[in-house]
Amino acid sequence: MMNSKLVERISSLPPLPQTVAEIEKAYADADVNVKVVAAIVEKDPMVVADLLKLLNSAFYGLRKEITSVEQAISLLGLKSVKDLVVNLSVRNMLRTNLSPYGISSEAFAKVSQFQSMLAQEWMRKIDTSKAERIRLLALLQEIGKIVIADELLREGEDATFKAELDAGWEIRETERNYLDTTTAEVSAAMLAHWEFDSTTCDIIRWSDLPTQADVNVRDDAWALRIAAEAVNVRDSLSEKSCKRALNLALKAGYEQEGLAEILDDLVQRWNS
Repeated sequence: MMNSKLVERISSLPPLPQTVAEIEKAYADADVNVKVVAAIVEKDPMVVADLLKLLNSAFYGLRKEITSVEQAISLLGLKSVKDLVVNLSVRNMLRTNLSPYGISSEAFAKVSQFQSMLAQEWMRKIDTSKAERIRLLALLQEIGKIVIADELLREGEDATFKAELDAGWEIRETERNYLDTTTAEVSAAMLAHWEFDSTTCDIIRWSDLPTQADVNVRDDAWALRIAAEAVNVRDSLSEKSCKRALNLALKAGYEQEGLAEILDDLVQRWNS
């Protein structure tokens, strides 16, 4: 059962920024277009700055500099920009100090982006109809670490927690030892608090135990778990983490060859 202090912390989280509500409403309209979405995003200068900074980083490797939201949407598409805006809006509203995990905010953002790429590419090989949905889930599945890290810092347990991770303890096991919960459970609870749909919350929650997930979302849960294992905050895309991800795929009954190809490509991009 989740630590009572974490339950209280999640219950006291502020509502999502207006940008998220407006963009969700806009996307509910079949006639949504570039100008409408750009006008909504441009109301939040911090999101605009972060979006352009991300798109012009080495991560995307674009040849031409992106200088406007409209240009970003035209290049990436409406759905991709929506997912990025929701992710950036959520992160901007939360105080981010991930020192208990031994990772900076910038590195954490990189982890989330690569998890998203891995999950989406893997889902395209399993069920293409779910590839778009999994992208946002993978971007958001680690946000629980922000709240967990904050609670560890408040309780003065950050140093011992990090020491155990440095000693090689498994992340989920260590989180549960300290707070009776895991990142997946906290992330799902946060999204439920913000009234994300129940399927999204369930998929993230069951990514800890994909074998127990409902058959309709089991592939999604496995995709998140595999992505979180390969691109984790402690040894992202290392030889060991990739091997663990491949073993999980085998355990789930998937072919390893396709996943190995995706991992090889991402390892090169991570190190470039």
